[in-house]
Amino acid sequence: MNVVNLIGRLSRDPDSRTAGSTTIVTLSVATDRPKLKDGKTYKDESGYTAKETEFHKVTCFNGLANAVANNRSKGDLVSVEGRLHYTRWQDADGNDRYGCEIIADRIGFH
Repeated sequence: MNVVNLIGRLSRDPDSRTAGSTTIVTLSVATDRPKLKDGKTYKDESGYTAKETEFHKVTCFNGLANAVANNRSKGDLVSVEGRLHYTRWQDADGNDRYGCEIIADRIGFH
């Protein structure tokens, strides 16, 4: 089963483009998780639990893409439901390159 669920904040404004009649929007969603030291969580210098941030590339299409592009901006909290999608391509030097993104089926606005 290929299912992804995220809740995080947009780290930049949605990036919108079209390919033919298809609207494509790319998002960068930042999620946090506790940072570990010697296998345990710890407090940072401000007294809060230290966290690590991960950035996820999320792509959505057409109606969902338009809704996100027109109603969300950097810093907004969103939930994402979708699937992982892997790609492979060759760069200008002929080297194989790989990528991973989340193809969104639903995006919730919070």
